[in-house]
Amino acid sequence: MHDSNVIGPMVAKLRFQRNWSQQLLAAKMQVKGFDITRDVIANIESRRSIATDEHIIGFLRVFGVRLRDLFPRDIQELDDQAEKDRRARQDQAN
Repeated sequence: MHDSNVIGPMVAKLRFQRNWSQQLLAAKMQVKGFDITRDVIANIESRRSIATDEHIIGFLRVFGVRLRDLFPRDIQELDDQAEKDRRARQDQAN
C-alpha cells in the first residue's frame, strides 16, 4: 500500500455513488482520451499504485468534481483552514 496515494478510497467512493464498475469507469476515461485500464483503477483504489497527474485529471473530468473532492475529509479541512489563514493575512495587510 502506498501511503502517498490518498485519493484511491475517494475514487472508489465516487465510483460506488454512481453505481459504476471499475470497467465502466475505465471505459468512460478512455473515451475522453485517458490511457487507463480496469486493473490500474483497481490498484489506485486499493492504494497498491499511485495515481498519476493524468489519472487525477481524468477522474476530475469523468466524475465532474472539484480537485478537493478527490481528497479525504481531513485534507479538505486542512485546505479550508489554509484558505481562512490566507484571508486573515490579506485582511491584516489591508
